[in-house]
Amino acid sequence: MLFKKILIIILLQITISSSFLLAQVRVSTNFESGSLGSMSIIDSNIIKINNIDSLISYSLLINSRFDPLNPVDTSLAPSARWYYFKLKGVKNKLITLYINNSEAIRPFYSYDGINFNRFDLSENRIKNTITTIFSKDTVYISHFKPYTYSRHQNKISDWKTNKNVTHEHIGFSSNNIPIDLLTITDNSIDNSEKKRVWIHGRSHPSEAPSSWHLEFMIDNLLSNNPLSKDLLRNTVFYIIPIINPDGVIGGYSRSSSTGVNIEINWDRPDTLTMPEVKSLRAKLIQLTEKSPLNLLLNMHSQIANSITYWIHTAESTNDMFLKDQMLLSSLTINHTPYYRPEDQRFSHVSSKYVEGWIWDNFADSTMAITFETPYTYYNEDKYGEWVSLENLKELANSSILAISDYLSIGGDSRKILNYNNFRNIKGYKSIVNDPSKVYHGKSYFIALNSGSKLDIVVNSLSKGRYRLYRWNTGENNKVFPETTNRWELIDTINHNKKGKFKYKYRSEYTGDIINSFILVKE
Repeated sequence: MLFKKILIIILLQITISSSFLLAQVRVSTNFESGSLGSMSIIDSNIIKINNIDSLISYSLLINSRFDPLNPVDTSLAPSARWYYFKLKGVKNKLITLYINNSEAIRPFYSYDGINFNRFDLSENRIKNTITTIFSKDTVYISHFKPYTYSRHQNKISDWKTNKNVTHEHIGFSSNNIPIDLLTITDNSIDNSEKKRVWIHGRSHPSEAPSSWHLEFMIDNLLSNNPLSKDLLRNTVFYIIPIINPDGVIGGYSRSSSTGVNIEINWDRPDTLTMPEVKSLRAKLIQLTEKSPLNLLLNMHSQIANSITYWIHTAESTNDMFLKDQMLLSSLTINHTPYYRPEDQRFSHVSSKYVEGWIWDNFADSTMAITFETPYTYYNEDKYGEWVSLENLKELANSSILAISDYLSIGGDSRKILNYNNFRNIKGYKSIVNDPSKVYHGKSYFIALNSGSKLDIVVNSLSKGRYRLYRWNTGENNKVFPETTNRWELIDTINHNKKGKFKYKYRSEYTGDIINSFILVKE
């Protein structure tokens, strides 16, 4: 009797695995940034739940699409990280997706192509395998929530109406798509004494988290909050949100439509240099004709489950430049729980990258560095915080704070105080150009005994309540304790009227390192 029941179930499964049933699930990518190599149906079954109810099941093999072969470097293996496709005919069916060539670590789905959600862990327990029942007939599946060129254009249209924004096209892609540059600063103030920061993103089209992060950074700069106003009074930001529009529109992974990875195209002869890189290089040459930039950030996303800066080694740059990179990295760690000392990564500077081009032309006059966000979760902790638009916005705020602190931007919102603000220095020794520590500028003071003292003086400070922090200078190591190389709260101050501010600092132990302080207005 049991044998007959099993036979009936097997015959039923064979019967329903017909061409009629297979035709019910369809796939398409005929929309912006859509990408798929191929889809095939492995099998389909009817699962009998009870005497009345049954469930149709499909197993689909998804192969993500490889980029075209790189004609500049044919030895470079094409990437197939990005996938973004639409399935139809899936409502109330048990769908299993086996995704090849790319990662399926809780990717995203959407029923309308606008509002995206991550798959739950319960739907993606097995590597590269997603099993779920969709509640609607049409669903979009993507590696991460897409950041399309259309969204970019809509944001450009919005941003350029701001009085502090100047918009221009610095060139065109291989497919003749314009490359947008936003110059963001307080246009009521002369630019000659301002710090200058260049930020660009999306050389690799699949790295959508970096675009969301950069969008939130721009929104923050234009938000008219006290820090953004201070920043724009003292800084000019040159921001190119998408340097590879062809790749983003076409749904490629790491290349442009030509197959070239423009991230590593900076040291090629003109005949092998892509128009996107030529446009960026020409603008950088124009902007640096009289003086170098202060900071260049190259925004990316990585498959590692952590944030990182790619910090260039002292062997390929110099000791003090490494120290300054570690300062920027430490400041970022200070302002976000999603980045830790052990997440830092190190590499030799190379001329094929924009950072290498900057080093070759300006050496340590410009801090040029790559910043990476993950697609998945932070801190290598899959049980912790997963990457979302909400925490990418938090991270953007942290990035702005780190930039402000690194550049020592003045203003009442965050006022960096250093040796220029120190008076009546007694019992300290000045240490200059020491690359073994992480600190602002070129020097710090070390207490020769407990009770060493100095006064911190600000000639004019607005009325208000302030928190006073000191920079807790630590070792310049690849990994350091999270209690060092960070701002340490030492006092809360009520400054009752606008005018001169004076604070008496006393070291409690021999060897206390004094480098900089910061007043943060509450």
